[in-house]
Amino acid sequence: MFLLEETNELYDQFSGKALEAGRIDKKTKELIAVCCSVMADCVPCIQWHYSQAVEAGATAEEISEVLAIPMAISAGSKRAKYGPVVTELQNHL
Repeated sequence: MFLLEETNELYDQFSGKALEAGRIDKKTKELIAVCCSVMADCVPCIQWHYSQAVEAGATAEEISEVLAIPMAISAGSKRAKYGPVVTELQNHL
């Protein structure tokens, strides 16, 4: 393990607390975690949270539906960031 044992324990406590059911149910939190994992570009995270979402009752169809969210946000951020740059370049042609 590359981190100190106590650091790993603190991470596990924090992560576990963030993902446990509270005002938001476990299934919804795991669906959010799948999306966040995509945005973080973390394959092991996606695999873990996908399995946890299924265990919490999510269907493959529900997971596929929510996966459109990080993809849309990612595409939107590129459009917002680079659209004006390309427009400016095109105006100088």
